Amino acid sequence: MHNQEREELILIQNKKIIDLNAELAQKSNFLWIIGEIIKYSGKLKTEYEISYMIIDILIGIFGLKACSLSIKQENNSYNLYSIDNSNNNEFSTINVNKLDNKFLEIKEITLNTKGDNNSSYLIIPIIDFMTNNITGFLTATHNQTDFFNKTKVDFFSILSIQLSNALINSKLFSEVSKLSSRDILTNCLNRRYLNDLIDYNDSKFISYILFDLDNFKLVNDNFGHKKGDELLVELSNLTISFFEPYNGRVVRYGGDEFIIILEMTYKKSLKLLEEFRLKLLSNKLIQSFPFLVSASFGIANYPKHSNSLKDLLQKADKALYEAKENGKNQIKTYYNTK
Repeated sequence: MHNQEREELILIQNKKIIDLNAELAQKSNFLWIIGEIIKYSGKLKTEYEISYMIIDILIGIFGLKACSLSIKQENNSYNLYSIDNSNNNEFSTINVNKLDNKFLEIKEITLNTKGDNNSSYLIIPIIDFMTNNITGFLTATHNQTDFFNKTKVDFFSILSIQLSNALINSKLFSEVSKLSSRDILTNCLNRRYLNDLIDYNDSKFISYILFDLDNFKLVNDNFGHKKGDELLVELSNLTISFFEPYNGRVVRYGGDEFIIILEMTYKKSLKLLEEFRLKLLSNKLIQSFPFLVSASFGIANYPKHSNSLKDLLQKADKALYEAKENGKNQIKTYYNTK
């Protein structure tokens, strides 16, 4: 055998070894991802937490351009969770009444190897195997054409099964939690939940927003406590539905006092809260009273305003007091209080 032939043979063998190592590394990554999902399924995490974990891992492992999860809710709307590297890789979540038309006819994995800018994407239906219904979609986009080869498509097929199991477990977890941590009248979380959160929270950012209704006593005095309860239920439903897509939690603190808990920075919390304040004013029931019914809010953020969750609520309460004193129907932040 000539030296040139020997060198060519060595190059071919080295390439096979490199390809084999790459394939083994890829399969190792696949197994690790599946293992993480199984681990989270056992911990019964929420839909929001599972979605964040899945999307964050897939973006990191595969170098995806974008990844999203659309999950159907009981009211037939969809919670849409996504990360897009053209948007600073921020994890975003919104609730939409319906999905884009391209999802309507999808029954199995849909693969397009020549999407926008020669990118490739796939869409995988998430099937609830208890009902055999499609309950959502996982979408992944990569800048590389033909990125999603057969091996990756097979992996995503297995991933969709494990993801479905994780989401089913999260729903069961939510149902069990409701039995022990919900207020009977309003369906908001109760003080027991709040105490557990303070003891076990490990969030990087968290905002406590304490608010109550302005002129609620006038509602009870003029229209009776039954109408007052109706207003509390309406307010609770409005608050829960508004903040739920952002993983916000609503606690009934007592009477017409409520707490909104947001795991996000102060700046994002404040922007979202102002949107909610205006939305509340446009509610038909609230507008039906012959006097102004609005809400006052006090907000404090960890770690911006406190290094301890135990006194965060107290600081939000001081901010709420200032909002009341300054004319109501407004938001005050702790560090602006006297």
